[in-house]
Amino acid sequence: MSKDIFKERGQSFEDEYFRKHDAKLVEKLRERARLEEVAEAVAVKLQVDNPELLGRIMALGVTLDTASAFLLAPLVQVAWAGGAVTDRERETVLRVAAARGVEKGSPAYAQLGHWLRERPEDALFDTAIETIKTGLSVLTPAEQADRTRRTVEACRQVAEASGGLGKVLGLRSGVSDEEEALLDAISSTLRAR
Repeated sequence: MSKDIFKERGQSFEDEYFRKHDAKLVEKLRERARLEEVAEAVAVKLQVDNPELLGRIMALGVTLDTASAFLLAPLVQVAWAGGAVTDRERETVLRVAAARGVEKGSPAYAQLGHWLRERPEDALFDTAIETIKTGLSVLTPAEQADRTRRTVEACRQVAEASGGLGKVLGLRSGVSDEEEALLDAISSTLRAR
């Protein structure tokens, strides 16, 4: 019987530990926190809740210094949707990154620049979306919807950056069929429960 008391007490301490870490993550996501802070909070959550996913992230070469770039990987994926990244797409990704607290000259900024010059493997993009979805899972449904909307809007900004002739003539948004399909896939994945 006394073993059960210790087991229950240990479980109670473990549950409280997880609640505190989730609360910290939620607070970081609700604040206008820098992506570096959000990335660190997500890493702690993954270490506790999904060490396998954290291992895949690390195997991709993502570090705490570059984790904020990793959380912007969907933007990079959209930039590559047409097979090459245009100057306008590159500028848009880096502008969004700067607006979200990724400082020019930081390891995360350098990582984004590298990914915009050399296309990362699909595993990086897939793992980033899975990681973002995991981070969103601690939020309320309304907060999840807002964060998802903001992520997709940022991706759409990248897709619209190059435009093409259709945009210049006012006939289309400038988003290619490939980019539109990718935007739909990102949106659907993040919204799926």
